[in-house]
Amino acid sequence: MIHKRYTFNDKAQADSKISKFFDIDEEGNKVPNERAAFIYLDKFVLVQGEYDEEGIEIVAPTYTEGYALDVVWHNLEESPYGWKTYEVEPESPCHTLY
Repeated sequence: MIHKRYTFNDKAQADSKISKFFDIDEEGNKVPNERAAFIYLDKFVLVQGEYDEEGIEIVAPTYTEGYALDVVWHNLEESPYGWKTYEVEPESPCHTLY
């Protein structure tokens, strides 16, 4: 089992990439299969925004580029085929998985 972080252009690209790791149950619902667990992270705040005492935005926050996704791969030692190019190593991760 390994934990990797990936960055895609947007959520649609991430969803497209993970679609084969879901199965369809008897009722037509998407359910994750046992090969991977996905944690949708979206974007991270690089610079906090500034707001006045009424909550009105003075300076907009700055976010990271792309769409982040953490994946726990079961029974793998490295990213599967087609995923390596999206793999990133955060300099100071906000969280870790054990």
